[in-house]
Amino acid sequence: MIGVQLTVLGSGSGGNATLLSDGNTRVLIDVGLSYRDVSRRLAQLGIDATAIDALVITHAHGDHTKGVRLFSRRHTVPVYATMTIRDEWGVADVAEWRVLTPNRSERVKNLQFYPFRIPHDASETIAFRIETTDGAIGFATDIGATTDELIEQFRDCLVLVVESNHATELLRVSPYDSATRARIASVQGHLSNESLATFVSHHLGQSVRCIVLAHLSRVNNVPEIAALTCREALAACGRNDVDVVVSSQDCVTPTVDLGAWTVAPGSNMRPGQQEVLPF
Repeated sequence: MIGVQLTVLGSGSGGNATLLSDGNTRVLIDVGLSYRDVSRRLAQLGIDATAIDALVITHAHGDHTKGVRLFSRRHTVPVYATMTIRDEWGVADVAEWRVLTPNRSERVKNLQFYPFRIPHDASETIAFRIETTDGAIGFATDIGATTDELIEQFRDCLVLVVESNHATELLRVSPYDSATRARIASVQGHLSNESLATFVSHHLGQSVRCIVLAHLSRVNNVPEIAALTCREALAACGRNDVDVVVSSQDCVTPTVDLGAWTVAPGSNMRPGQQEVLPF
C-alpha cells in the first residue's frame, strides 16, 4: 500500500509547487512554476499532469500562482483558494473554483486541509494543517513570523514544511536596497533561519519527525547554513529524532514518505523509530 508522500517540486522566489499524494489523491499546493516546468518535474516522479486532482493556493503572489490558470484549464482541475486571494489575484477563467475559508476544514478527496491566516505581505496568506492517513502535515512556505495559532496547529504534526528564507547576517549585507531588506526582515516578510531555529527550540512538537526547509533565498541564504542552523537548534534540545530536508528552487527535492514512521502491527519498534529512511 502506498503511503502519503510529499515532494517539493520547487521552492523559492522563482516559483513554488509541492505535490502531496496518497496514491489515490494527488494535490499540488501552489503552482508558481510555469506549466511546462511543473509538468516536467511531475514526469520525473512518474506522474502525468492529468493525474492531479486539485490545486490549492496559499496566496496570490506570482511565485505561487504563475502556472495555475493554464494547468487548471488544460486538465480541468479545480482551484481551491480563499475569496480574498481570488480577489487579489484577479484571475477568473480557471476550470473551477472551490472556496477555502480560513479556520474551516475542507476535504480534498482523502486529504483534509485546515487553512489559517499567517503574516506575509499579501492581502491574505494562509498556512495549512493537513490531515492524512499517515499523520498531519504543517505547511507554511511564506511567513514573516510564527504565530500562536501556527504553533498550536503544528504542535502534533508529523512533518513540517516551513520557510527558512534568509540568514540574518547575509540579509544585513545583502545587495538589496534598504527598503527591500526591511520588508524581508519584517513580520510581514519572510522567516529567517534564526527565527525558525527559535521556533524549533521552544515550540517544536514531540511528534514531529521531519522538517522541510522551504523558500530559501538565493541571495541571502546558503542551503548548508539553513540546514546547519536548524540542526543545531534540534541538537540543543535533544531532538536527534528529526530529519532536516532542504528544498531547492532548481530541482525536485527528495520525496518525504510519511508512511516510513508508521509502526506496523506486531512490530518491536518504538513509536518514532524508522525502518527505512523517510525520503
